[in-house]
Amino acid sequence: MSLNKLFPACISSFCLTFILLPAQGQLNLSNMALLYVLLVVVIGSHYGRLAAVLNAILNAVLYAHVFVPPLFSLAITEVQHLLSALIMLVVAILVGHLTASLKVQAEQIQVREIQARTLYDLAKHLTGTKTPFEVEKVADQFLGLTLGILKIKIVSCHETKANFPVSLEALESIKKTQKPVIQIDKRIALLPLTSDYFLLCELSNNFDLHNSSPELLETVASVIRVALDRIYFAEIARETEIRRSAESLRNSILSALSHDLRTPLTVVLGLTESLALGKASPERQKAMLTSLHNQALSINRLVTNLLDMARLRSGQIELNEEWQPIDEVIGATLRQIRSQWRNSEITLDIPPDLPPLRFDAVLIERVLWNLLENAIKYSMCDLPIELIVRRTGDNLDVMICDSGPGLPAEGIEELFGVFQRGQTESNIPGVGLGLAIARTIAEAHGGQVTAENRTGGGACFRLRLPLGNPPMLSELEDDV
Repeated sequence: MSLNKLFPACISSFCLTFILLPAQGQLNLSNMALLYVLLVVVIGSHYGRLAAVLNAILNAVLYAHVFVPPLFSLAITEVQHLLSALIMLVVAILVGHLTASLKVQAEQIQVREIQARTLYDLAKHLTGTKTPFEVEKVADQFLGLTLGILKIKIVSCHETKANFPVSLEALESIKKTQKPVIQIDKRIALLPLTSDYFLLCELSNNFDLHNSSPELLETVASVIRVALDRIYFAEIARETEIRRSAESLRNSILSALSHDLRTPLTVVLGLTESLALGKASPERQKAMLTSLHNQALSINRLVTNLLDMARLRSGQIELNEEWQPIDEVIGATLRQIRSQWRNSEITLDIPPDLPPLRFDAVLIERVLWNLLENAIKYSMCDLPIELIVRRTGDNLDVMICDSGPGLPAEGIEELFGVFQRGQTESNIPGVGLGLAIARTIAEAHGGQVTAENRTGGGACFRLRLPLGNPPMLSELEDDV
């Protein structure tokens, strides 16, 4: 007990005695005794048990010496006055003891509340950690404020043997009992996490072993252990998901290549063998060369789709955006479509005076090609494909609608995944990359590609691009 707590206990007794001297004739002895007991309560609540006992003894002596007859003498002649002084002393000591005990309990409750709040904040912040280094950083930040821990580190038993003053006996004790070892003389504490890893805590000089009990340190270690286990299993789950996705992608690529690349290659091989024989007529040779050209284009589109999807997913593609009319890109795409599908009919509904848009013409042409190719593949042969352009608010919609079997009621969004097709087993060529490429390009332009079923049958795919703020014609001429 320091003197700065005992001194107020002594001086307060004398101060109260001097205050009560003028009122000696007006207050009876019982009231004065109660005031002395009240002073003991105040001292006990502020300065603890020893200060309260000292104050109670001084109060009883001063009370008997100054106020109990004969005045200013401890030779008390009447038994009742002696009994009153002794009762006041006993009561004051008991009250002081109880008050000091309540004070200690209140302080302990406050410390536990702070520790519980710290553990809660620690657990909450550890949920966002992704690496053991982040766990150490978060634990350092929170534990240093409340437990007097300067630094923590997650170490292995081999590292501890080499770099820290921890005996082999202490390590073996921790492994067997799974209890923390606190060495106050060395200012360290070692807490078990796993059989080979420990939490090494560097303790500050004001570390309170009573408040920071081994049970509390065990709780801290368990919270950190849960965070490390979560990180470990999350990493395993992430690696498993990556392996599963890679395996699924590899199987999809192999399946697509085995079907959609082998078929045109077989046709090409057969045509080249027939041409090598030289027995076909000129007309037959021309037809065979045309078919050979078409099969080569099919192989080229398949390889191009694979390469484009790889570039888009790796983020290596750069947009060459310019302000330009959308109808020119539509026209260029239709010319290419009609050169390959001569018998397919496409009806247009494009309003005049459409504002220019800022986009990459080559990539948007690729989006339109993929959507039109998809519509031609799944549409009825005798029904036309509809291409409709509409301005909707701050966007421009290009809708390509067919009269085919339509889309499945559930899983429309899945059609925009890589290697996803409406019909898994189908004689319609394709690997399921066209819609994924179209959506990725549209999103790179700040737009989107969506799909829905038509009321009268068939499907409708919508390319939506933002209008933006097109420059004036004079500004464009100045740039040129």
